[in-house]
Amino acid sequence: MREFATPLSITIPSTGNLTDDVVTNGRDHADTVVFSRRSADGWVDVTAETFLAEVQAVAKGLIAAGVEAGDRVALLSKTRYEWTLLG
Repeated sequence: MREFATPLSITIPSTGNLTDDVVTNGRDHADTVVFSRRSADGWVDVTAETFLAEVQAVAKGLIAAGVEAGDRVALLSKTRYEWTLLG
């Protein structure tokens, strides 16, 4: 087996996290459709603004339930839209 390595061509920020992109998209591209999810009436588009609001609501619910930074939370479910909200 051979091993190859190349230097990074980008700089990785030392601060921030994955939620920064969700907040930025919700603010700067509010009306952009970022997901389509199945409902009883067919497929429904989810905009960046709606997704951000749903992520914030889930976060508030977890905080209200006593979940703190660093706590582990398990999600057992078939693959679905809600995984993305909790991810």
